[in-house]
Amino acid sequence: MFFLTVERGSFFWLARATLLVATLGSLSATPGFPQGKPSDSSVQTVPVYVSDFELNSVPVTPKPKTPASAQQKEKPPAPFVYEDTDQPSVQARRLTDFFTATLVQALSKKGFSATRLTGPGPQSGAQIRGVFAEPDTLNRIRRALLGSGAPNARFLLYVGIFNLRRQSQPLYLPATTQEASNDYGPIITLNNYIPLAKYEVDKNPTEDDVQKICNQIAASLATLLANNPNAFAQ
Repeated sequence: MFFLTVERGSFFWLARATLLVATLGSLSATPGFPQGKPSDSSVQTVPVYVSDFELNSVPVTPKPKTPASAQQKEKPPAPFVYEDTDQPSVQARRLTDFFTATLVQALSKKGFSATRLTGPGPQSGAQIRGVFAEPDTLNRIRRALLGSGAPNARFLLYVGIFNLRRQSQPLYLPATTQEASNDYGPIITLNNYIPLAKYEVDKNPTEDDVQKICNQIAASLATLLANNPNAFAQ
C-alpha cells in the first residue's frame, strides 16, 4: 500500500482500473471525477449513510471565558461550530455532530435519501466515512487530537465513499511502525483503493466552512453516479 497526495477537495483514483472494479465496480481510472449530471433515478435509488467522522481529543483545562464585548468584536461573519472555552471532548463531539447533520442536509438537497449511521451498516447503498488527521514533524499522517499541542492551524479531513456490499474495506490502517506522541494520534496509512478526498479545515471552523466542504462531498457523490449509475449495485 502506498500513499497518494491530492489537491484540496479533489477525489483521486488508482491508475489500474482492475483495483477499482474490486471496490465499487467498473469506474473510470483517470484522476478526478468526470463532469456530468446524474439522472434522478440513479440518485433516488441509492441510499446514502453518513457515519460520524473520526476525531479524538485530549483532556485539558478549558480557557477562561472572553468578555461578551470582546466576543462581539472578534465574531466572524459566520458563527464558529464550538466555543473555545469548551472542553476538547465537547468540541470534538460538536464538530463531528455538525459535520454529520450538515452533510446529511447537503445530500438531501442533491436528491439523495441520506441518513446518519450510528450502528452496523445495511447490506446495500453508499456509506460516507471520514477521519480528521494531521501531518507530524516528519510529514507522516496521524490521527488528529483536538486540544493537543500540535502546531498545525488546520486539520486534514480525509473522506471516503464506500459500497456497503463490501463493508470490509477500511478507510485507513495503522502504520506498522508507531511512535508515541502527546500531540498526535497514531500514524495511519490511507486506503488507496477507494474514492477518497482530502480537505483542509480549521481546527475551529465556522458553520460556513463546514457547509462548503459538505456541499463538495455531496456534489462528488452525485458526479460519481453520473459517471457510473450502477457503482453501488454490486
